[in-house]
Amino acid sequence: MTVHYELPTASDFRTLAGEHYPAVTIYAAAAPTVSERERAETAVKSGFDEALDRLRADGVEPAAIHALRAERDRVLGDEDVWRSLSRSIAVFAAPGFNEVYVLPNRLDDAVHVGSHFTLGQLLRAPSQDQEAFAVTLSSNEWALWRARATARAEEMPLDPNLPKNLEEAVNRDLGEPIRKKGAGHGDRGTPEQDRRPEIQDNYAKQVADAVWQALHTEDPDGRVPLFVFAAEPLLTSFMDRAHNGRRVVAVPGGADRLNAAEIDEELRRQLAELNVREAKAALKDLADGSAGRVERDIAAIGRMAAEGGVETYWFDFTTSVNGTLDPESGAVEFATSNGGGPALADGTRAGDLLPELAMMVLSRGGKVVTVRGEDLQDTEWTGPAVAELRFALT
Repeated sequence: MTVHYELPTASDFRTLAGEHYPAVTIYAAAAPTVSERERAETAVKSGFDEALDRLRADGVEPAAIHALRAERDRVLGDEDVWRSLSRSIAVFAAPGFNEVYVLPNRLDDAVHVGSHFTLGQLLRAPSQDQEAFAVTLSSNEWALWRARATARAEEMPLDPNLPKNLEEAVNRDLGEPIRKKGAGHGDRGTPEQDRRPEIQDNYAKQVADAVWQALHTEDPDGRVPLFVFAAEPLLTSFMDRAHNGRRVVAVPGGADRLNAAEIDEELRRQLAELNVREAKAALKDLADGSAGRVERDIAAIGRMAAEGGVETYWFDFTTSVNGTLDPESGAVEFATSNGGGPALADGTRAGDLLPELAMMVLSRGGKVVTVRGEDLQDTEWTGPAVAELRFALT
């Protein structure tokens, strides 16, 4: 059994691709807490039990059932796996074959049985943003965080000369501590209090400038999005200082007392929402302005993908279309029942074409975006897949 704690690579997908009959695929949501770890373990065990029951009903040989039960026991018995969970676990098991992925993005609980592994959800991990920066900003303190694809959010070291909170920023501006209302001035307040909105604005902008400098060093291309956890008016003041083309997302609300686990949890949720928003925007742009460069026919997408003609390929990972895909020509043959059956008309076992097409697109330098059809109901999405071509069809 091989356990992966890194995002799957092209080599990993090649290992998982192709026929592995009888193949069992299990996805389960997880978390590093005791209760969620136990829930995930139960989900994986139940998934295996369901898969074995299905295979028995399909008349699979007892030797294969016994081999799969041994693979199940290896997964459930590996204490290191269950001590090191992130947000999901994916198991791909066949007789004599066992690959486990511990992943940072949350996947939907699912069990699949067939001749091929079901790879749609696994493709979500490398095809969507799994890294983020975060700023937690309040009058009491501020901090900069980074969540990586394979590591939970951690606070980043900063220049010790930077102000740590609003009071320090004010002291530097005024050369004296903030005085509470009425201190030495009756009920009229102090000049410093009269300037409070200006002081807060200056503090937020000092923080923003420090953040942009740090992010330029860490991620000069601006690839990783930034999420800003703050309440008003600091949030608006910080956002007014956003620049450099980086994706910056405001997360309104108090940022005090958020710990690393809470920040990581919210970042993963925000990343998922950002991915959906960006998919919606891209599909809208595609529908509005790419006449002649949109293809929805799966067989045509296969031919274009083989020629390297697909720029971006979106597919609904919650839907399956079974068949075979020629790795050289991209020719598609659909399974019986319009792609709903387990095999071709001649009995050849079939796999899910949608992730197979995704892997072909990636291998030819294209981009893949996984989506849930239900998340895109208010767009031009008609599923189960759509491709933007690199050149217009004539």
